[in-house]
Order: sequence, then structure tokens, then C-alpha cells
Amino acid sequence: MGRVPSTGKTLYLEVAAQIEAAVMRGEWLPGQRLPTLAELAALFQVSRTVIREACSLLIGSGLLELRQGDGTYVRLFSPETILRPMHAALLVGTSDVKGLLEIALWLESGLAPAAALRRTEAHCAKLAEALFAMETGYPDSAILTEAERAFHLALADASGNVIAANLLRVLYQPLVSVYHLLAKESDFSQVLVAMHRTLYDSVCLRNSTGAERQIVLYRQQLLDFAQFLRDMPDHE
Repeated sequence: MGRVPSTGKTLYLEVAAQIEAAVMRGEWLPGQRLPTLAELAALFQVSRTVIREACSLLIGSGLLELRQGDGTYVRLFSPETILRPMHAALLVGTSDVKGLLEIALWLESGLAPAAALRRTEAHCAKLAEALFAMETGYPDSAILTEAERAFHLALADASGNVIAANLLRVLYQPLVSVYHLLAKESDFSQVLVAMHRTLYDSVCLRNSTGAERQIVLYRQQLLDFAQFLRDMPDHE
């Protein structure tokens, strides 16, 4: 592998593409644990920050999974894994962050109240699991990022709208690295956890109006926190 050549794209996207290619070539097999961040950084001759962001992107795309306290693993293959639109994530630049967050706002302002009306006890259990991971994972940005994604995908599933839920899954692939960067800000991390507690309560109490209001407030907070990312330089 060696030093990742610069092609004008953000460096972590180039590393993510190479890790994906290595998995597809069978260099790392399904169920296999990846080397540590330090080992991957040495392998690709980049910083740990770049490796962390690349892995966060691949976790969001479904290729890798983070096992808390145990490391990062290649996910077991399934039709969803093989057909995931990973490359759509690699094409999105930081200038598109605001637009992507706005799409999530529009989509989830409909999903959240529907989830409050249609959720089951099993859906609430999944939401609670993701919320617990946020609360106990703070301030680890990788854990917060994965837990936030899991919460919102569970919320989408609870809505009962399969098409909208799949759209949100696709949307999260380019957004996962954005969340990873935002989660490094302590103020953002605290807001993230607190607002998800309130959103959880609204959904599981079947308060559709409260759920809609809370998701709009949360997504607007993301837009406010992400303003500095519009002209974000490459991370090395």
C-alpha cells in the first residue's frame, strides 16, 4: 500500500477507497479485525486522524463495524453490504455539507412524527440502545458518530416508511465523516446527547408534535455547528 497519492480529493476519502479496495481483494476478510489506528496510519503513511475519519466513513457505509472496546472489524457480507452505494459518499465534498444537512432536516421532519405514532416496543428498545451508547461513549467521537447514526436509522425504521428509511441510510454515508468532525467539539457532543434524550422521550411517549419539533431543533443545531466546515481544509 504505502503512501496514499494525492489526487485532489480530501485525504481520508482516498484512504477509505484504498481500504475498501483491499477488503474487496480479500486482503481483510469478513469478520476479521483491522490493524490498530497506529498500524493503519503507518501502513498508509498518514496521520491517525485521517485513518479515524476514513474508518468512520466506511462504518457509515456498512463495510466496517466498530465493536466498542474491541476495535474495528470487516462486516460479514450480506446483499446490503455488497450493494451499498459507497462511492456516492466519496463523491461528496465539504461544500455540500449544508445541503446534505438540510435534506436530512426535510426528510426527518416527516419521519420523526411518523415514528412516534407507529413505533413498537422493539423500536424503542433499539433507540434506547443507541442512546445508551451515546451517553456512555461520550466524549469518544467515533462511538458518538456510530451511535448517532444507529439512533436515526432506528428512528427511520420505526416510521414504517421503507423508502424513506433507505434514503436516510444513503444520506448518512457521506455525512458520517462530518459527524465525526463535529463530535470532536465538546459543546456539540453535549448538545447531541441531551437532544437525543428528549427526542427519545417524545417518540416513545407517542408525542408526534414533540418529536417533530425536537428533530427540527436538532438538525438546525447541526447546521449551526457545521458552518465552519464549509471552507474546511484537507485533514492530514
